[in-house]
Amino acid sequence: MAAQLEKRWDRMETSSKKLIRIGGWAGIIIPILFVVLVIIESLLRPGYSQISDEISYLGVGPYEIIQNSNFLITGILSIIFGLGLGAAVSTVSRVSKVKATIATVILFGLGLTFAGITLLLAIPYSENSPIAIEYYYLHTFVSFVAFIAIIVAQFLTWRALRNSNLKDWRSFRVFSLVSGILSVNLLLVFLLTFTSDYKGLTERTFAAVPLIWIEIAGWKLYSVSKTTTKQITSKLA
Repeated sequence: MAAQLEKRWDRMETSSKKLIRIGGWAGIIIPILFVVLVIIESLLRPGYSQISDEISYLGVGPYEIIQNSNFLITGILSIIFGLGLGAAVSTVSRVSKVKATIATVILFGLGLTFAGITLLLAIPYSENSPIAIEYYYLHTFVSFVAFIAIIVAQFLTWRALRNSNLKDWRSFRVFSLVSGILSVNLLLVFLLTFTSDYKGLTERTFAAVPLIWIEIAGWKLYSVSKTTTKQITSKLA
């Protein structure tokens, strides 16, 4: 097993490791950037409530370009993160399982990107016009698909790492499973409170878990990208 890992890791010494490192940085940046931009625009919008107002509401009205850019940038970074995650997990898992993981993270990134695009397309129209409303519905749909995808990605990451013999991957595997289960439960809470005065709070609580998972995964990828062949074999159980 150690010899196989050494050979596989040696083949990754160039482009793959760079992809993992870049994907790691993307994962580190995504949650921080997303939260910071949401906070900044929230402070610029008098009357906006973190408790009762949805995040997407920041994409409509004054300073809407901030949140729409937020969706676009974090969406693109998520695609890069997905590619890096796939490159890292491929060192310890089957290609078929890795492909499924990459696909769901990329779908999350595409969903965020289109979430921003749909709101940008709605800007030229009045907020209550039929065309703008159609774009808002489309925005809701792609946003929902995006977060379902990132929840599935957490479970697929856990599945892909189930046969890993590396100690540090085992801990991340368990973390991915716990994060996925928590995400599902918080999504249900958000859906049940969608028409309440607390939907902003439950939405943020739900969104926080996948974002934390991405943050931890980003640091994990960065750590993996700097691991040497000797270090990887010494981490075998």
